[in-house]
Amino acid sequence: MNLPFIYALPWAAALIILFASATRDLKDRIIPNEYVVIVAAIGVAQCIATRPGLAWVSLLAAAGTLIGLGFLAHWNLIGGGDVKMISAVTLLVPPNQAPVLLIDIALAGGVLSCMYLAAHHAFRGITVSQAAEAGFAPPVSRLARLVKTEHARIAAGDSLPYALAILGGVIAYMAREFI
Repeated sequence: MNLPFIYALPWAAALIILFASATRDLKDRIIPNEYVVIVAAIGVAQCIATRPGLAWVSLLAAAGTLIGLGFLAHWNLIGGGDVKMISAVTLLVPPNQAPVLLIDIALAGGVLSCMYLAAHHAFRGITVSQAAEAGFAPPVSRLARLVKTEHARIAAGDSLPYALAILGGVIAYMAREFI
């Protein structure tokens, strides 16, 4: 399907914010509320512009997602920022497509989890200083510092930057729907 302009601009803006969110989550393990609000505002504006009769259903689906995932966040199974961003991105799609988007995000999260588990097992015997000595992460550039920090987080079994999975799920949804 050819992507009409009314969809292209909001989706491009949302992807830029989601990329910034994923970058920040990877770096600091936080998704700023400002990013969540911007994505939600883009979703609501798109809702009102393209499907005004279903805007309330989209808001209801996002609220249901927020409440459902909020229970998981209460038990520390998912981060609060992740819950808010996942709920915000459901506003970008028609309400009947929200479950499809959530499945795409969950599948991307599964792939990310498998990658982190494999890296965790691979890094078990290697310390960060040994990796630096071997030339894997010279502490010169910003990217090298990020790699070194992420290596330490993976080796310690720290949390995942789930905004990467959210971005991956949204990209997978867009690829299937619009290309």
